[in-house]
Amino acid sequence: MAFLRRLTAGLLALALALLSGCDAVAEPASGGVSLAPSSEEGGGTAAPETLSSVRIPYDPEDGLNPYTCQGLQNYYAAGLLYDTLVALDSVGTPQNRLAQEVTFDGNLCIVKLRTDGRFTDGSPVTAQDVAYSALTARETPRFAPGLAGVLEVSAPDQYTVVFSLLTPDRYFGRSLIFPIVKAETAADPLPVGSGRFALGEQGDLLVRNDRYYEPVQNLRLVRLVDAGPLLSQSQAVLDGEIDLSYTDLRGAADLSLGLGSRQVVLSNLLYLGVNSQRLGIPAELRVAFSGLIDRDAVIRRAYRGYAAPAESPIKQSYSSTVTGEEEPLPENQEELLASLGFGERDEEGWRLYRNRRYVLRLLVNSDSYDRLSAAAILRDAFQAAGFQITLESVPFEEYSLRIAEGNYDLYLGEVRVPPNLDLLSLIAPSPTLGPGCARDEELLALYYQVKAGEAELSALDGALRRTMPVIPLAYRRGIVAFSPDFSANIVATEQDIFYNIGEW
Repeated sequence: MAFLRRLTAGLLALALALLSGCDAVAEPASGGVSLAPSSEEGGGTAAPETLSSVRIPYDPEDGLNPYTCQGLQNYYAAGLLYDTLVALDSVGTPQNRLAQEVTFDGNLCIVKLRTDGRFTDGSPVTAQDVAYSALTARETPRFAPGLAGVLEVSAPDQYTVVFSLLTPDRYFGRSLIFPIVKAETAADPLPVGSGRFALGEQGDLLVRNDRYYEPVQNLRLVRLVDAGPLLSQSQAVLDGEIDLSYTDLRGAADLSLGLGSRQVVLSNLLYLGVNSQRLGIPAELRVAFSGLIDRDAVIRRAYRGYAAPAESPIKQSYSSTVTGEEEPLPENQEELLASLGFGERDEEGWRLYRNRRYVLRLLVNSDSYDRLSAAAILRDAFQAAGFQITLESVPFEEYSLRIAEGNYDLYLGEVRVPPNLDLLSLIAPSPTLGPGCARDEELLALYYQVKAGEAELSALDGALRRTMPVIPLAYRRGIVAFSPDFSANIVATEQDIFYNIGEW
């Protein structure tokens, strides 16, 4: 149980004891971090018990450099050491952190920095540091997609950063989530940061950064625990060895342990790719195909409930006005299919098109159990409607090659939609997502108008639902799992699972 030790004069500041009962830790030499109780807690009346420390998993071999670490656990732990210009809240809206103001002028995004941002070495966070970090982030796979439209980053004065964009993009502010490090330190094992915490001398302890412009109040310590792979972490949470663990459910995780959890909405869109160009499939038939799919069944049976249905690539969080203004369909699916030439069936019940059985191949990556399960559900749905489907399950390398070559009829894919709503790869032929995607010039023109602020997002949402260049199925979700006795009110986002750690 957590308890406070009062500091005696002349001694170095001592750490609060961890909930697990570990020994106190001496304060690091950096003057910007503190393990001491805040002044308002130093009175004669005991303060109410609050969460003072938390144990999280990490891989000591992976490091805490936000631009080089590979694992998700280390990436999120590093997020406590490095601040960002903005943070995306639980519905994806940018909230200022190091940025004081973000404005747009044509293809320019202008960021005014707050003047009280400080690195842990005491130096100010300047526009030069931000420009340096942006250029570093643009070369990093995790952040490059959101910064792909950046032509140049300049710093006209100490607290102003200007991003010159290839085309106007009113959603670019959502891409300002890359870590800010001190200039010329990104290649260091631990770059200089300005985050909510700083790394203690022992290397496995994060301590509160009192130089942060809004210092964390309750939580003093974050202990980094080498808890092994994800399955081991699940057990470690249950056994009380760590307090929480995160997974995007891409790998193995034991979800049967009865842990508490918070779902995290991800940008990973599961979709059905259609080779419209080679097969001559019109928009009306793609919409009809979409209507055959029970998205709730895909989510429930293939993804165990950890996903949200998607009728459009645009998540609801981008705008409360997105309503999906699709044109009304005929009263039943049979009327629609008949109007498209699929009203006749052969003696076995399969649909005919121009007097021939209409057979489609569905390509899926055999390395993903979830996608194999989802593909089987899609196959059954199509076949229940009379469309014969041949399921082609191949390893990832062959799967990717066939998509790039256009050697597919349908394929089950997943793409991470960048935070600035860059949908070009989904609405036009793409080498990575398949050259068979239909190219709709009106849809492309509307997309650029929306990005420039000349048209409403709801108009693009409606157009995507009417044309279905790809057929969206679901947005996946991750989870933060925590021990049964962990009582913090966790608000976790895809960018930062410790989004509200200051309120724990």
